Amino acid sequence: MDAEVKMKPAELVEEYIRLRDTKQRKEKEFEEAVKLAFSDRMREIEVTLIDTLNELGVESISGKSGTAYKKVSTSVTVADPREFRRHVIGTEQWDLTDWRANKTIINEMIERGEPIPPGVNRSAFYTIGIRRKS
Repeated sequence: MDAEVKMKPAELVEEYIRLRDTKQRKEKEFEEAVKLAFSDRMREIEVTLIDTLNELGVESISGKSGTAYKKVSTSVTVADPREFRRHVIGTEQWDLTDWRANKTIINEMIERGEPIPPGVNRSAFYTIGIRRKS
């Protein structure tokens, strides 16, 4: 600690910047290494498994070490904020928003067969989930 106290503020700033830059570089290198070693191959496996599930017309397949299954992920975004605000205010449907589209309420509307409000985009897509057998 004495060494740190004796350092001039300019030297501390210089060291901090050097450490921060090195840390950022190492984090980027680590992220790239993880992507190359794991993420890219895992994504390839996910695509192959979802294609297989679709071809077989099944929701899941199970093996000795685990189960691959389809899961639905949805995205609800506001395409036209002004139009969406106008709709919410005009109809006083405040639960539709926290000034972004409320995904849960929008999905419930779809389930009830109601149209989504103007100015909102909604998409649903399948992803793959993999869990280990216990």
